[in-house]
Amino acid sequence: MPKTSILINQKFNAYEVARHNVDLDYAALHAHIKNPDATYLRFQNFLPTVLVGVNQAFEPEVRESYCERHEIATLRRPSCGGAIYLDDNHFCFSLITNIENLGFNFTSALENSANLVAKALENIGVKSHFKAPNDLENSKSQKIASVFGKLIGNSFYVFVSIIKNLDMKTTMQALLVPTEKLTVTGLETASGRMTSLNNELGRDISDNEIKAIVSQIIGTHFSLAEAPSIPLTMPDDFGSWRMGENSYETKDKNKGATLRLNIAYESDNVRAIKFATDGHFTPDDALKNLCKIASGHSITELPKIAKDFFNINQIEFVGFNRGDIEMLIKRALAKWEIKNLFQLNNDEATSIMLAGENIDANSILETASVMLVPYCAKPNWCKWRHTIDCIECGKCEVGDAYKMARERNLEVVTIMNYEHLVDTLGKMKQANVSSYVGMCCGEFFLKRHHAFRDCGMDAVLIDIEGANCYELNEEHLAYQGAFKAEAMLDLPIVEKIMNEVPVRDIATKTCITGLIKRPHEIYGPKHDCSFCNNNKKRAQ
Repeated sequence: MPKTSILINQKFNAYEVARHNVDLDYAALHAHIKNPDATYLRFQNFLPTVLVGVNQAFEPEVRESYCERHEIATLRRPSCGGAIYLDDNHFCFSLITNIENLGFNFTSALENSANLVAKALENIGVKSHFKAPNDLENSKSQKIASVFGKLIGNSFYVFVSIIKNLDMKTTMQALLVPTEKLTVTGLETASGRMTSLNNELGRDISDNEIKAIVSQIIGTHFSLAEAPSIPLTMPDDFGSWRMGENSYETKDKNKGATLRLNIAYESDNVRAIKFATDGHFTPDDALKNLCKIASGHSITELPKIAKDFFNINQIEFVGFNRGDIEMLIKRALAKWEIKNLFQLNNDEATSIMLAGENIDANSILETASVMLVPYCAKPNWCKWRHTIDCIECGKCEVGDAYKMARERNLEVVTIMNYEHLVDTLGKMKQANVSSYVGMCCGEFFLKRHHAFRDCGMDAVLIDIEGANCYELNEEHLAYQGAFKAEAMLDLPIVEKIMNEVPVRDIATKTCITGLIKRPHEIYGPKHDCSFCNNNKKRAQ
């Protein structure tokens, strides 16, 4: 049976244990390149550690201050995928083999390696199935394991983490933005979207028991060789995500990956550029190579540079595609144009988020008919905080935003929770709203990307400032509409954006709330709203 690293029992700290594991895997992968017919299996233990994917930036993923205080190691692993928290509640192993043993391409090898893990779990007594791009779930759609892959030539490497016991509190505190695909998150609810071996079995299972079954399953499919025992230090040339004063960030998300792009510029040219993603793709240095080519060119040339790059380079993406990268670059170019047109500074440009297929901010703002505001931007003492309205008392920025919208005959709605957002977007679509202006935190934008994407409308969104529920680990409260802390609208940028929104004809003003008697809301003389007609009693 393959050996397990024993450093964890020799009084080494968390970083030393994790560093040893990562470097042994790195050494084994590069040894396999010279011996592609071999198969290596190695079991691993971890003290509290956060491992980020090979193409991720630390700053957006890891709550570094918490990890420092609690002596949680943070480092990069060789494989793709998202950040993950590990400790003795996880059973981990790595498998390195010729890709032909697992599939015909990176995507199929990743899925088939997950299916091998599913067989092992079934022999343990837990049924699971593959959930793209790289998770295993039980019949209740609760995640129990993840696989993270890397491919060099024909050498396929996969790192596997199986949840033995669920410690959601530490996981969510160590990871800045939780990577679990949760519909409802938070300490009280996250366990409903994840599970563990101990929970499924109704008993504590030992590492030795898991190891024996995994070894048996892997051993029936592969002839195992002794993995190299001398570590080879894995280089980390990603560098800091922060790129200085003259830089701005663009982010997007789809079903397969979170995508980030940071551009540092000098005049109109790219001084440096970085991509970061939790997605799987191979070769996994492809986007770094694209960045090297793009550096020194005009920002306006980036879409063509990317298109040409993808046309001549064979890159396999898992769960997303080159079009998503090209759209991210186009959004970055659109933000550059917005920055110059609206005279935004770098932080203001970073705070702009474009939702929908249209990336022309001018056309979005010209047709915008609704403004959406998050309730958490209202003061905690405000009696209107948990209502859709605002009386413009002048004591907070939300009132100023409401006033700007009403002066342009836009309907304004405070969004109380996630379900209210989905419901409101649905009513806006029914009312033939084509575009809108909104405010939300960047984490919410990424987490709830499907709501913004699936509604079929375009939006210019502004990132809010101050404490938010993601930073304070209180997303579950925000989801319920019970978040107590206060975020804050960046009023100067709201003003710059709203200056580009024309005054609409009062006769065409929307009424998506079904309540015509709202504070300061005025509708045209021919107002004929189906929502209001169906709710006349509420409007009286």
